[in-house]
Order: sequence, then C-alpha cells, then structure tokens
Amino acid sequence: MANDPNTSKPTEYDKVLYTPERVEKWLKGELTLQQLTAITGPEMLQMAIIGFRMYEQGRFSDAKTVFHGLVTLDPKESYFLTALGAVYLAEDDLDQAKHFLDKSIAVNPKELAAFVNRGEVNLRQGKVLEAAQDFMRAVELDPETKDPLTMRAKVLAAAALETIEQGQKAKKKK
Repeated sequence: MANDPNTSKPTEYDKVLYTPERVEKWLKGELTLQQLTAITGPEMLQMAIIGFRMYEQGRFSDAKTVFHGLVTLDPKESYFLTALGAVYLAEDDLDQAKHFLDKSIAVNPKELAAFVNRGEVNLRQGKVLEAAQDFMRAVELDPETKDPLTMRAKVLAAAALETIEQGQKAKKKK
C-alpha cells in the first residue's frame, strides 16, 4: 500500500484500491496483482522492455528478476512467461525453461516464440520428436515466415527431422 509518508495512514487511493471486495477478488484469482495495484499496461510494457534489454546484454539474473515480477503481476500474459522461459533457456536451466514455456503455451496456444524456445529445450534434452513437433507448430503459426523466429524454427525442425531419420536408418542396420 502507498501510505501517506507523513502519517502512515492509507491514502484515499489505497482506500479505493484495497477494499475488502477487491482484495477478496484478487485472492480468488478474479483480479491479477497488476489489476489490484492498478499498474498500467504501459508501465508493464516499460518493465518488459527493461527486462528484454537486460536479457540482450546477458544480464540474465536481472532479466529473470524483472520477468518473475511481471509474471507475478500478471500470470495470464503469455509474453512474460515466454520471456522468463527464454532467460532460463539462456542459463541452460532446461527444466525451468520448459516449465515457463509450457505455462505460456497453456495461456496462449498461439505464442510462436514459446514453441520455438520449447522446441530448443526439447532438442537439448534429446527429445527430438517433441522438438520437431514444436518447431512444426511454430511454422504452422506463421506460414508466411513473417517472424524471424519462424526461420529459426524451420532450420531447427530440419535438423531435428534429419536426426530422427538417421536414428531410423541406424535401427534398420541393426
């Protein structure tokens, strides 16, 4: 709460935001923390931009902190979940990366970046068939290859399929 610094009493703003009814809705999951605290969409976007810049600079721990905060504020925004998964992927924490990418896809089954990143997680974990499926889903979501991630998905899908084919040929030789 943003209490009045001079009196430690709740401000009028707090009295409106943190009514028992609003807090109860938040506790029931009917409001996100973002909605309860009245953080605006542009403020959330600004935080996401800062987190993305940290990610680009290789400041993964800082980026992770930002995106964990954003996920806490709005767990229904797939981009924040995808970004957090990408940070964990960059740190080679594949289990955590997959966890957040799975959540992102559950929230938004059309989150292309989540499929590409989860495909990479699966590929690194040796789950080649699952990886190929994720890459193919990403390509299906962007058949005209408008997003640069789709080209990455196509290249990785081809590599995954080649690995599957090599595995099948090796089995036949035995």
